[in-house]
Amino acid sequence: AEVDRWQLESTVKEAELRALKSQVNPHFIFNSLNTVRALIHEDPATAETMVTRLAALLRYALQAGQLETVSLERELAIVRDYLAVEKIRFEERLRPRFEIDDKTLGLAVPPLLLQTLAENAVKYGVGSDPAGGDIVVSASVAGATLRLSVANTGRLTSGGASTGLGLRNATERLRMLFGDQAKLRLRDGEDGWVVAEVEMPAKGAVRAGVEVGT
Repeated sequence: AEVDRWQLESTVKEAELRALKSQVNPHFIFNSLNTVRALIHEDPATAETMVTRLAALLRYALQAGQLETVSLERELAIVRDYLAVEKIRFEERLRPRFEIDDKTLGLAVPPLLLQTLAENAVKYGVGSDPAGGDIVVSASVAGATLRLSVANTGRLTSGGASTGLGLRNATERLRMLFGDQAKLRLRDGEDGWVVAEVEMPAKGAVRAGVEVGT
């Protein structure tokens, strides 16, 4: 009976995680498709490059559902693809930068976690400012803690068009995987920056099913 109960709890947890991922994935896919569609007639060569990047995004989204965690290195690759697609749309208005400690690259993160934070920064930071803005993606490790952040120029505002669904889902996924050992918060930083930051256990990536990116 105890084994049956444990198996049932495990099955429920996996189903809940799949449901949370399914709510996050279509959002950024839809936005990326719109970006590529706009390029088809304006700049076919760039559109072709963006289709390649979008294909990587789609493959990652489909395969990520088979894994609880992926390496930060793999997640960063997809964030770079995502920001490259969005930079075509925003041009010089979007200025991304990465500050990544090499020691973090093999550590585990939930798939699409960092991408969700990057999408949030683009949509509600850079996208809401006619002048555009900067985005800084950072990763560092201190002892047994992995720290991730995505910062964008701007200010937190109450209300607006954001539903907060992506951040709530990301928070719930962290809770289900790491319990109270992980946290996500969104705050106003110094000098006109908004910071989304995550702290979680610094562990190696879990590999199960199909390796993401293969």
